[in-house]
Amino acid sequence: MKALKIIAIIMVALLLTMLLMMGYLFMTAEVTVEVVSSSGTNAGQQAEDFATLQASMDTNTFMGTIFQKPEQWKSAEDYVYLRFDVKLRNGCLVPIDMIEVQVVPQPTDILQLADHQVHSAEPKQETTVSAMILAPKDTHPVREIIVSYYVWGVSFQVKTLSGQ
Repeated sequence: MKALKIIAIIMVALLLTMLLMMGYLFMTAEVTVEVVSSSGTNAGQQAEDFATLQASMDTNTFMGTIFQKPEQWKSAEDYVYLRFDVKLRNGCLVPIDMIEVQVVPQPTDILQLADHQVHSAEPKQETTVSAMILAPKDTHPVREIIVSYYVWGVSFQVKTLSGQ
């Protein structure tokens, strides 16, 4: 009888320990956006890339997201490439798959270039994902950023602002 009592106490202690561990894992399992930085490059510095981009837009072969198609293209010096770098911290104990960064455009933004690389984040690790848009050169770099990712096939989103 005494042995059964000792085994029952050990089992209850083990159950409480497991519940505390599960509670800890549940409370710390989150994905956070740690840093959002933005930088701009004048499209005139990459005139060949801009001409290729312009031709792909005109022939409807562009790979990416088109916000609006200019009726009349200006010179490359009148546009800027805005790059947004998002640093994610995976606080979960499972990997994050298929991380994608989407920029919510301003009314004057032209397009977002496609990112053909598959991004993921290992458990308890950080990763940086980027997005690049083409906008008029007189635009400001503050945009809403939407980060989409999958955990075990379930889609999640985190929203933040650049330039804060």
